[in-house]
Amino acid sequence: MSAFYANAKQVERGACWRMVSRDDGYRKGSPTGCPEPIRWTGNAMIGKKRYRLDSCEGHADGLENVRPFGHSSGRLPE
Repeated sequence: MSAFYANAKQVERGACWRMVSRDDGYRKGSPTGCPEPIRWTGNAMIGKKRYRLDSCEGHADGLENVRPFGHSSGRLPE
């Protein structure tokens, strides 16, 4: 698991909601999407809005009502 980047988040479904720091190459240290596979889905407040977000194994701790990814849709985790 990569440590998350400050308090940056992404709300795109199918991608881990936490942003992480780039390891090397162009723009080292800048935020990028977490590359880990999705394992969980849950809810979180971002600003004044509640979102359903997806998470890798290591970043699920910031979500509420966490359940296995794809549980309600019949999809299985990768």
